[in-house]
Amino acid sequence: MKKFNPWSVLPASFQRLLPSNLVDEISSHCIGVTKLSAGLSNSNYRLHMLHQDWVLRDNKNVQQWCDRDNEVICWQMVEAVKLAPKLIWKSANKQFYLSEFIKQDRFDWSSIYSEYGFNSRERPVNSVFHLNPISQSAEDQTLLKNKQQQALDPVEHLLKLLCELSKLPLPPKVISLTQQWQVYLESLTTISQVEKNQQWQSSFRQLKQRQVEMNAWLADLESCLIAPQFCHRDLSPYNLLFCDDKLQCIDFEYCAASHPMFDLASVLTTHQLTSHQVTSLCKQYFAEQPNLKAGASQYVRQIINCFWMFAAAWALMMAGTEVEDTGKEAEAPIVGNKLTDIAEVKASYFTLFNKYLSLIS
Repeated sequence: MKKFNPWSVLPASFQRLLPSNLVDEISSHCIGVTKLSAGLSNSNYRLHMLHQDWVLRDNKNVQQWCDRDNEVICWQMVEAVKLAPKLIWKSANKQFYLSEFIKQDRFDWSSIYSEYGFNSRERPVNSVFHLNPISQSAEDQTLLKNKQQQALDPVEHLLKLLCELSKLPLPPKVISLTQQWQVYLESLTTISQVEKNQQWQSSFRQLKQRQVEMNAWLADLESCLIAPQFCHRDLSPYNLLFCDDKLQCIDFEYCAASHPMFDLASVLTTHQLTSHQVTSLCKQYFAEQPNLKAGASQYVRQIINCFWMFAAAWALMMAGTEVEDTGKEAEAPIVGNKLTDIAEVKASYFTLFNKYLSLIS
C-alpha cells in the first residue's frame, strides 16, 4: 500500500517554514489530512497522526483588523491555565499555527449554534445539552434507547469559563466598546468613498440610521464599567470545545482588554440556551463580576444590541470592495475546495447584514 504523503495536500510554504524535526514527525506519522474549515481569516486542517492529532491553521493576510502578535500572546495566556489547546509551533511571520487537536467525544459544542436577539422567542423549551455515551458500541446505543441520556449543565461550564477568562492578565490590545464602534464606522466610511454597489450604500445608510440608538446603548454600557478585563470577544459554540468535562476555547483573533459584558453577550446570542438557562447564567455571572457596577444586569439588552450592531458592521465590511482580497484560496487546497464567486460571497454578506440587523431590539 502506498504511504500517504501529507505534503501533497498541505500548503507548500508550511513545509518550508517548519523546523526539520516537525517536518520529519509529520512525514513519518501523518496518515491523513482533513480540511476542517475555511474562514475569511484562516483555513484549518486536521492532521491525523499515529498518536495525538494536530491542527494546522493557515492565516490569511488580514492584519488591518487582526493583530497576530496579540492573538498569540492571548492564546498562550489561555493555554497556561489549561483553557486552550497546546500551541505546538508558530511560524515567525504568524502565518501558520500548529496545535493539538481536541476531540469532543461526549458532546460537540458547535452543534448547538444559533442566533438570538434580546427578545427572540425561538429559544428551546427544554435543554439541548445531553452527553453522548463514552463508547459508541452497538450495546451502548441499545442502552441509550432504554434510558434517558445524561444531561449536561451548560450554565455551570459556561460560567466557569467566563469567570476564569476574566481573571487572566489584560491583553496588550485594549479597546472599549465605543472605540470598537468608531473603528468600524471609520472603515465603513472609507469603503463608502469607493464602493459603487448601490445595495452596499443603501445598507450603510440603514446602519447609520441606528447611530443615535447605538450612542445611547454605548453610553449605558460605559456607565456601568469599573474596569476592562480579558475578553475573548467571540465565544460562539464554534470556538468552544468540550473535553474532559470542561470547556476550552480556540481562535483568539479578536481578544482584547474590553467590557466584561461582551463575552457574556457572545454566549447569550449564539447558544441554544433555554430562557431559564439564560436567566441563571446572567444572575450568577453578575453576582461574581468585580469589574461591573451594581445594576449592570439591567443593560443586557444594550450589550446584545451592540453585539449585533458590531456583527452587522462586520458583515458590511466583508461585503465591501475589500472582499475581493479575502476570497482567494489557500495555497495547495484540498481537492474539491473551489474558489467561490465574488458576487456570491458579497450576496452572502448582505444576507448576514440583514439578519443581524433584524436581531436588534
